Amino acid sequence: MARKPGKDSLFVPEKLAWMLNGGLEAMAPGERQMLLVMAETKLQEGYRPTQDEKRAIEKLRSLAGDDYDAKDIKRKVGEMVKGSKKPETAPLKLPPIFDRLRKKLRGLKKEQE
Repeated sequence: MARKPGKDSLFVPEKLAWMLNGGLEAMAPGERQMLLVMAETKLQEGYRPTQDEKRAIEKLRSLAGDDYDAKDIKRKVGEMVKGSKKPETAPLKLPPIFDRLRKKLRGLKKEQE
């Protein structure tokens, strides 16, 4: 079931069919995990996915296998959000894969405009 134009969506609607037809398998594991984290976060915020979005999420979870633990990620994100009052705490440095993913997401967003 597709969403009406202008409605909030979990994934870029034009990419959803690609994702379900082998696109997820073509992505790097880190990219898939980041996509899954973003999807899980939106679901926790109360987002109600379409049937195709549910299929994509299940496929992402399956591809991640034992490498993905939603509860552990939720705990870690909660710790980061709360922060630490210790002065020796260093800023979080994300791996380069996230920079590439962020650039790809910006490019997709520009394509939509």
